[in-house]
Amino acid sequence: MLKRLAMVLLLSGIAMAQGVNVKRPDAPPLAARGSAVVGVRTLQLTDPGRQNRSITVEVWYPASGIQQNTVYPSVIGQTPVQIAGRANRDAAPASGKFPLIVASHGQPGTRFQFAYLNEHLASQGFVVAALDHPGSTYQTLTQPNYISSIVDRPLDILFAIGAVAQQIPNADAGNVGLLGYSYGGYSVINAAGAGLDGAALSEYCRASNNEGPCFALPFFTQLEAQRGLNAVKPDARIKAVFAMAPYGQPWIGARSLANLRVPLFVAAGEDDDVATYRRDALEYFRQAGSQDKYLLSLAAAQHNPFVECPPEVRGREEDYWRCFEPVWDMERAHDLVKHFATAFFRRFLLNDNEAGRFLNPSLPGFKPRTTVGVRLETAR
Repeated sequence: MLKRLAMVLLLSGIAMAQGVNVKRPDAPPLAARGSAVVGVRTLQLTDPGRQNRSITVEVWYPASGIQQNTVYPSVIGQTPVQIAGRANRDAAPASGKFPLIVASHGQPGTRFQFAYLNEHLASQGFVVAALDHPGSTYQTLTQPNYISSIVDRPLDILFAIGAVAQQIPNADAGNVGLLGYSYGGYSVINAAGAGLDGAALSEYCRASNNEGPCFALPFFTQLEAQRGLNAVKPDARIKAVFAMAPYGQPWIGARSLANLRVPLFVAAGEDDDVATYRRDALEYFRQAGSQDKYLLSLAAAQHNPFVECPPEVRGREEDYWRCFEPVWDMERAHDLVKHFATAFFRRFLLNDNEAGRFLNPSLPGFKPRTTVGVRLETAR
């Protein structure tokens, strides 16, 4: 009996992992997995310029071989979780060069926080390097790190571009996209060249009675010296930025965001009560100087529609709220972000105009009745 039960559990686990490769009938076209076999590898990077800061990185990449099922052991809060996927551990990289996407998790979070998306993009022809930001994971976050990470996280991203390419031979470090969620959304926008602006934050805090991001105001002079408007310059390697539920727009402000010139895609829930829609996502979109910019708004969504939320978290209520989304079907939301992230990065990192046609407010390729609650805006 026990053997039979074990076999049932094993087969159901395999079926669940294989289900990652099956597109739902209501999914938009580019939510379908790409043709590339995906490899995955864990790297340990050390930045000698910052006291040998050690950064764990999970890299998904086009690989040789036959696709296999896998499981990513991770954690949400204090709950160990198993995330099903399809990637060949330590497989040989495929020949050629592929654009590099560096991915930044939330605060706190892990490199597996949106593993489904990283794996998907690798299947579409990208190398995706997801960082565990030291001091920003569930195990390492402290109150002082909320402040120090405002500087440390963008520097992690910039360091990782060259360091990953040294170890993953098919990663093109000269053709880079950035992908971030929540605090990671701020991190990728700052890394792309939009520096901190203390004057903008002070003005916001006066008007808002020291709401939200104003917790950083007493420390901002020191932060500005390192990642401020006058200290940050655009990095020519970075060609496009995709920010999901990005936090911290008042740290940057309109003057600095006007300097952001690379294509920008912002995805957010209209009822986000953490990185609030009107304060953060909407203003990042409106104020960015990008010639090509996009805003995906999900009606009634809050902060978590873009993250992994495995069933194990149901056993600990505090951790359940870290990824719970009250209205949206999470698989549906994940299909949407896979579709738009693929279209965006293929358009601006691979010059794929066919994929770029999906970046249209008319939502081409969506089946009838599947656009409910989905709005895409553009500004050029």
